[in-house]
Formats: sequence, structure tokens, C-alpha cells
Amino acid sequence: MPARNRPYEQFGDYILLKKLESDGLGDLFRAVRIEKGAAGAVVALRRLSGGHKEALAASAHAAGQLVPSLSGSTFAKDQQIGVVGGTAYVAHDYASGRSLRYIVDRARGNGAPPNPIPLDQAIVIAERVALSLATLSDLRAGGDRLVHGGLIPQFIWITEDGEIRVGGQCLAAGLAASLHDEKVAADIGRYFSPETQHSGQASKSTDVYSLGAVLFLLVTGHEPPDATRTSAFMHAIRAGKTMAGEPLPDDIRSIIEKSLNIDPAARFASPADMRNALSALSASGKYTATSFNLAFYLSSLLKKEMEAEVAERQREAALNIAPYLEVPEAHAVAAPVAAPATAAFAAPPAAGKKSKTPVAIAATTVLAAAGVGAWFFLGSKQQTAGAPAVVAASTIPVAAPVHPPVVAPEPIVATPEPAPGAEATTATASPATDTESAEALRKKMFEEAVKKRLQQEMLKLQAEYTRELQQQQSRNAPVLSTAAPAVQSTRAQEERPSAAQLDQQREVSRADDLAATQQAAAAPPSTVSSMPAPVVPTATTASPAVPPPAPAAPAVREGDIVSMESLDRAPALVREPRPGYPPIAARQRIEATVMASILVSETGDVLDVKILKGEPRFGFNDAAIRAFRGARYSPAMKDGKRVRTWVPQMIHFKP
Repeated sequence: MPARNRPYEQFGDYILLKKLESDGLGDLFRAVRIEKGAAGAVVALRRLSGGHKEALAASAHAAGQLVPSLSGSTFAKDQQIGVVGGTAYVAHDYASGRSLRYIVDRARGNGAPPNPIPLDQAIVIAERVALSLATLSDLRAGGDRLVHGGLIPQFIWITEDGEIRVGGQCLAAGLAASLHDEKVAADIGRYFSPETQHSGQASKSTDVYSLGAVLFLLVTGHEPPDATRTSAFMHAIRAGKTMAGEPLPDDIRSIIEKSLNIDPAARFASPADMRNALSALSASGKYTATSFNLAFYLSSLLKKEMEAEVAERQREAALNIAPYLEVPEAHAVAAPVAAPATAAFAAPPAAGKKSKTPVAIAATTVLAAAGVGAWFFLGSKQQTAGAPAVVAASTIPVAAPVHPPVVAPEPIVATPEPAPGAEATTATASPATDTESAEALRKKMFEEAVKKRLQQEMLKLQAEYTRELQQQQSRNAPVLSTAAPAVQSTRAQEERPSAAQLDQQREVSRADDLAATQQAAAAPPSTVSSMPAPVVPTATTASPAVPPPAPAAPAVREGDIVSMESLDRAPALVREPRPGYPPIAARQRIEATVMASILVSETGDVLDVKILKGEPRFGFNDAAIRAFRGARYSPAMKDGKRVRTWVPQMIHFKP
């Protein structure tokens, strides 16, 4: 039983806050990392306590040397793989998400009404995972190309914002050795190709097989068939049905059959080839999935979990970590290896003699603990009450949220026309009890958090669209922003590919392919970046001469186009849009959100509407455009002049 001053279990440098999943391979926790004597980042930590612990530890030692360099948008963020007390673990940024394993289990119902994953969302998840595998295969370590080798649903993380990230790379040897454990084999064995189960070797072909198994799980909701039963294997694939009980579409079935072929030579040659096949499905127009729509599906699927998490995170933020610093747990450090790529598939080394902690280090730790305790004691007096629910006043230093420079307009909610008699029924409703009031408060807090994320996403899209307009109209258009030219130049320099250049290049190529087939232009969230800060020139070592005066900004004239962040007064709605709910969508109770950018004239009229992100099906985009064109705003002001500006706005169609 945990002590009162240590209510949570400690695992090396981590405090395990809540267990989220459990299977034969181990447990998944929401945890907080102890960093420099204080609470650091909240992480998702999977403790690999099952299977072949020695083999998993050996693989984790080698993988721990590789994963810090995997920083692309499809890799688990801030991933760490290591060993604590002989137990391997995989940790990465939490980002308020869940593993694919958990999401599929919830989609199947498990005691609740099922909420199947839409086929288009299943394709976009599989395509992003394929992109991660393809990017990994283009990297080298020790002269060999890298492969994942252990792709299972537990290592695919999906955030509330619809980001898909893959972790657990290069653990193939330990996972393959763990398949001899019946519990582990029952949970993850079907995601490994027959040759991996027999030899433990991983390759691009085995990654293709694992990805095909994941795709089968996504579209059917069932575990992939057992490849060891060759007689019924392909029959089970051909007889598969979607989560909704319908036959698998032929185009999806053909990809699954080719990736799950028992003969490695008959499969896709590489994850990149399989990704091209999945991209062709998305580009065909039959499946119009986006990570934005995936985020809405997850918010509906995991609504109860996310509402409960708000209160849980508030309690966890009040944790005093000082007692956890008093007796730090000894934990193994990833040992350096000469060739990480080959060591990941080597046999586990013999256990060595444990090292003892020197007395000097223990004394230093006690002094550090005393200092941290004093810091917490003094810091607690400076805390303020009434902080937001997620970032509550506590002894854990929590980074302040970064708010965008412009306050986003409130979303407009469109609902179908009420049925006859609905108003009367609502009027006679009984007063809410205390329990209902508390439940309503939790729901409101959750909805506010979702709305805030949507507004931040809308502002990012608006900033990206403003930059596009600046590039298109720089030669012959009026001024878009009063920012100095140096800012635009710096921004162009800073918008370079991240460390995972291959990942980003594939994303750009993917966006170009889809541009001709999509009706609404949408910027991929993984490539949207915040507006960089202006560059401040540094002083030179020359004589302190008075610098020349900066060139005066061009005078703003009435009717000029000025970016919203530069305005003295932003437009305000005078006549709100009145969106009509598309009839087909209303009958089927389909929900959607449309984000748009509206060009407001110097008189407050709407001159143009540009869809930033929306839903082209069922007429949602058209309904939003008609509604926005009927709106009216107060004029935007800059330097006492009435000017034009692009205003981000959002309509949420909710049945």
C-alpha cells in the first residue's frame, strides 16, 4: 500500500500517476518525469514487465541510443527507451491521447454502444503509420537501414488533435523473444510475420506485414487472422467485414491481401510502396479523411475519458514530489553500444554485477532534496487561487499556456430545425440535481478545452493563409501587414524542414498530390508553425555610434488590407451568420466543423470567403459560405483608418 506522502508508484525518474492500459506485454501509465528536482513533462510510459525481460532489456539498451534522433512529425515525440531495475520501458510525450489499441477497443464498444472507426479515418491512420515506417527505412545506423521490427497497436499513439505518431522502434529482438510467452503471443503475436515469429529477424517486408495487420484491425475491428494456420488464413481475410458489418471494399481488401501475404516476395516491396497505395485511395475522392476530422471523431469517442481526465489532471498537478526525491530509486542507464542497429537484434548479454552508489552522491542528493523542499515551501505562498482546471495551483511548476496574439472569434453553432413539440418538452424539464450540475460542469470544462484547441488551430490556419496571400500579392497588392520586411525574411528562413527532412519532404509531396482532387484547401497540421518572433539586431563591437533611424512604415490608407494581428480594433459581428443545416446531414445526424477566412471590407461587408478546413461532403462547406456572406461586421481600424482584413471564423454543425 503506498504511503500517504507517496501516493503514486515511482519507477526510476518517473512517477506513475494512472494506469491506462494493461496487457500481457505490460502496463501503460500516465506519468510525470522528474527533471532537475522538479516535476517535468507528463508522458505516456509503457512498462514492458511481461515477456522475455532480459531480451527486452537488451533491445531497449540499443534502441535507447537511436530514438533521440527520430524527431519527425510521425515519430513519438520526445521518446525515451531505457531500462529501470531490469525492466524495459518506452516513454514519450503524452499530449492527451490514447494508443490505437485502446481506441479500437473503445470503438468496438466493450459494454458500451459501438462507435466504429470510419473507413476514411482508418485509411488516414494507416497512411501516417506507413509514412513513419517509410521515413525510418531511409535512415541508417552502423551502415544498415533501420526498420521498426515491432509495430503493434500499443506503439501507435493518436492525440486528441488527430496526430498519429509511432514509437517503440528497434525493439524487434526483445518482442520476438517474448512471443514464446503465451500471454504476450495472444496479445501481439498476430502482428508479426511468420518469418519474424520463427527467426526473430526484422526487415522492410516484415514491417509491411505488421502494417497490413494494423490496417485489418482498423477497418474490421477484429484481430488479424493467425498466419500459422495457412489453410484458413486468406479465407479469413477475404471474409472480413467492416466494423459496421458491411463487406470490405475491394480497393481496401486488395491492399490488405497483398500486405498480409505469407510469401514475403508477394508483399509490397517496402512501406513506401504500401503508403503510395494508401495515398492513391485518399486521392481517389472516395475517402476524404483528414486529421482534423479524426480529432472530432476522437473527441466523441473518448468524451467520458477526457472529461474525467480534467479532474484527474487537476489532482495530479497538486502532487508534492519532494518525498519522491528523498530516496531515489537506482535505475539502469542505457549502456553505450558500438553498433546500435545490429545490437537491437543481438542475443541478451549476461547479467553483470550491480554498481553501488557512492556516499558522496547520496549526500549530494540529500542536500538537493532539502533545497527542493524549501523551494516548494516558499513557492506555495505565492500561488494564486482560481487557476484554470487543467493548470491548477499546485506545488508542481506548470508551464503557462502560450496564447495566440489575436483572440479568435467564438464559434458559431448550427443546429437543425427543432421538431414540433420540442420546445414544450424542454420547458417542462425538471431542475438539475447537484450530481447533474457537477456532471454539467465537467462537460462544460471539457467543451471549453476543445473549443480553445479549435480556436488555436483556426488562428494557425489563418496565419498560414495570410502568408500565402503575402507571397501571391507582394508585387501588386496593397499592404497585408504593417510588420517590418525583416520579419518576413526571417520567417522564410526559419520555415525550413525539421530534423526529419525525409518525413517533411514526403508530407509536402503528399499535399501536392491531393491538391488537385480536394475541393477545400487544407493545410496539414503537422506542417503548420506559429508566427516567429521578430529578429532583434545585436550590437556590434564597433564604436557606439548612433544607429541610423529605421525606415518609417508605409502610411496606412483607408481600404488597405491589414493582417488581423496588426489592427488597433478588430471587426466585431453586427449581423451574425445564419447557417442552414444540410438536410441529408441533419437526417443522418452527421456532425462537422468548418473553418473559414472572411475578407471584411472597410464598411463591414463580407467581400470573400475562403475555406481553411471543412467538410466538402453533404454540403457543409457551401452552407458555411452562404452563411458567412450574409454576415456583417463593424469595420476594422488601423491608425484611425477603416481598413480591410481577413477574419478567421468557425461554424460547428451539431445535430
